[in-house]
Parts: sequence; structure tokens; C-alpha cells
Amino acid sequence: MEFLVYTLYSDFFRSKNLVETAWHGTTEVTRDLISHLVQKDMMAESDPLGNACDLAYAKLLKSSRPEYVYKNVLLSKMVFGRHSPSTTSWLYEFRAGDARADAVLVNGVATVFEIKTDLDDFSRAQSQLKAYYSCFDRVVFVVGNDQVNKALRELPDYVGILRLSNKCQLSEMRSVISYRDELSSEAMFHLFRKNERLALQNRYGIYTDHLPPIEQYSAAREAISLLPPNIIHNDLVDAIRKRAPALKKAAISNQLPDSLRAAAFGYKMKKSDWELLSSRLREPAFKALETNVI
Repeated sequence: MEFLVYTLYSDFFRSKNLVETAWHGTTEVTRDLISHLVQKDMMAESDPLGNACDLAYAKLLKSSRPEYVYKNVLLSKMVFGRHSPSTTSWLYEFRAGDARADAVLVNGVATVFEIKTDLDDFSRAQSQLKAYYSCFDRVVFVVGNDQVNKALRELPDYVGILRLSNKCQLSEMRSVISYRDELSSEAMFHLFRKNERLALQNRYGIYTDHLPPIEQYSAAREAISLLPPNIIHNDLVDAIRKRAPALKKAAISNQLPDSLRAAAFGYKMKKSDWELLSSRLREPAFKALETNVI
């Protein structure tokens, strides 16, 4: 029973559930969550639906904590605490080589964040590091209490380590150090978008217009791969910084409970969807109970 309730709390924050709650005013998950919280006298049906959101998140904070909690706490500390949305770019699920980083923060420099909850293992850590360091020079692992010793033991000294405590406080166990020995100009080339790649080619006098379209990409890749990785890395960081300014996402998240920050920054929902969801969360919870399930 406890596992089913925990799953209910977690499922509420899934992208599909939030979108459908915005569009239709409710979902089966949203209805079940409200009913559970009302039955446990944790909220009243007349309370705003947003109360259910906050209560579900509070329960997740005290549980074994899914990855969403790590992302939300990390985002709150890094973008809204240590830095500022006006000077920071923050991207979730960023593909780098054969790996996908949980988050990348760009604030003058770029830092990759890899999350390992207490339910995760380190079986892929070395392959992830190889992929990340081919494109970025700073990597930080965010781990739970039970993973700290393993992280300190198995990860290179230049990898930063943040611990998410049982009280959901982030503390630095080891500082991150810039490491550029494995940077690859070719690996970084694949991370540039088309317009960024064309700007990069112009910057270094690499012209491929005379070639058939099918050959232009490979020719540009080969030319860029011969350039110094440190220079291409600086170009990549600058391109990513311009790509996803946190200020726009922050404007959306400021309309929502703090528990939805990671969702606002990470989910591919339209601005109008977020505005509609914000409106739904201010309505009394009984409206979600009365609405037909989709």
C-alpha cells in the first residue's frame, strides 16, 4: 500500500499528468491524489488544487526520493540560489556523445550534472564520464547519502560531488576541477545546431557550399576536428549559453509552486499550457473531483 501511495505522489509530477490536468482540469492520477489527501485529513476539498501539488512533493522529499526531487532541489539551489536566472542557462537531458546528462548549467563555464539516487548504481559511470569529458570540462555527480563513499572512491579526483542529505540539503563533498585532457573537437561538433555550426564554419573559414549537400556535414566535421579542442569548447559553451536562457523558464516557474520548478524547466510544454495549469492549481480541489476523467 505504501508503495502505491508513493507511486501516486510521483506520478502526479509526470509531464503527461500535468499536461492533461491543465487541458481537462483533472486526470485519474490527480483525482486519486486529492481523494487520498482528503481522506488522510491532509487537505480539504475546498483547498486550492496547488495544495495537493505541494503536499505530494513534501511526501516525496521524505521518501526514497525519485530523480525528479534531485532535479528540483538542484535547480533551486543552482539557478535560483547560487546563480541567477538572468545570467544562467539550464538544460535537462542534454545529449553528449553516447550519454545523456541529467542537467547542464552554463554560467560563464559549463557544468554537467549527473544524478545517482540511492536506488541507482555506478555501472555506467565510467562510460558516462568518457562521453561527458569529450565535450565538457566540468562534471559533478549529485548523490544520495548512501552513495557518497562509493562516489568518492570510484570517481576521479577532478569530478565534483554534491550530496543530497536526508533533509534534502545539498552539500559539497568534493569541489569540481576543470579537466580538458579528453576534450574532442569532433565530439563537440555534433552538439552544435545547424545555425550554430554554420556560424562556427564561417568563424574559422570552413566553406562547404561547393560540395553536394550530402557531403557538407562530414566535410565540416573533418575540418572542425582538426582545430584545438579548447577553442571549440569555448565556442560550444557560448552557443549553449545563448540557446536556453533561464530567465524565460523562470518567468513560467514563478507562476507555479516551487515543487514544479524542475517540470517548468524540463518538460516540453507550451507557455499557454503552463499558464492554464497555473490557473487550474488556484481553483478549489473539488472541481478536479467533479470533472469527468479523460
